[in-house]
Amino acid sequence: MARYSNEQLLNSIAQIDHALEKHEQWHNGIMRSLIARMEPDPADLSTDAHRHCAFGEWYEAARMRMMGEHPSFVALGEAHQLMHCMAAKLLRRMVENSPILPEEIDEFTNVRDRMKLQLQSLRQELTDVVQNSDPLTGARNRVTMLSYLRLQHSLVQRGAQQCAIALVDVDYFKEVNDRYGHQTGDTVLAYTVQTIESMIRPYDRIYRYGGEEFLLCMPNVTVDDAVHLAKRQRKAIASNEIETEDGRAFAITASFGVAPLSASCSVEESIDKVDKALYLAKSRGRNRVEVAS
Repeated sequence: MARYSNEQLLNSIAQIDHALEKHEQWHNGIMRSLIARMEPDPADLSTDAHRHCAFGEWYEAARMRMMGEHPSFVALGEAHQLMHCMAAKLLRRMVENSPILPEEIDEFTNVRDRMKLQLQSLRQELTDVVQNSDPLTGARNRVTMLSYLRLQHSLVQRGAQQCAIALVDVDYFKEVNDRYGHQTGDTVLAYTVQTIESMIRPYDRIYRYGGEEFLLCMPNVTVDDAVHLAKRQRKAIASNEIETEDGRAFAITASFGVAPLSASCSVEESIDKVDKALYLAKSRGRNRVEVAS
């Protein structure tokens, strides 16, 4: 989600709030129908009712437009679909004059509450991205980097996943600033991040580590896969030219260091290893990928 602008993310937050309000009204309407034994809306009895309520329409649009297979987003959709299935079950019981057990009502309400919690979690994640992103490049800033890396490190230590990190440095960036100006330098940094983010998953994270350095965290990725991805990113960065305001064009390159987030050493030690791998890439001519020994 970091690949989207703050304006897009803020718009999504507003849409989440609106959809949640509409769904709360829907839930209250279901409860009113059950209590007063009112004729249900036929749409609530359909097998794909979750796709056609206000929240479902927002969810489908957001899935196609932005969030895709993000874990929190997927879990939210599953809870939403389950809630509609349970509502349809209760409404059919009412129409058939079959008894509705109190625990079934409780289960329906509990699923509604679970969905709200997952939605609030997703909303908070979007808010965190807005608050903790670098305004120039859209990458996350370093405020939450170590805490997130330690969370991934704890999962590695428990054997729940592998995780790889990469450190990326724009080659000869000072020369770019000196020759073309700082505004063009800013364009180079934004281009580098956009290129990298176009090739990673929504739940991978890229942080602005220093002036022209970026740290990429890739959960559930082996070092070999991370190296393969870094090589693709290196080629993609070098494949296009940057245009200056006066019509000049030039290509840039980047160097990559890759390392595992290892269970046998601290997060800081893993960062030190990936930093040394990056230094090796630069000392061997730049525009290359090196792996921590």
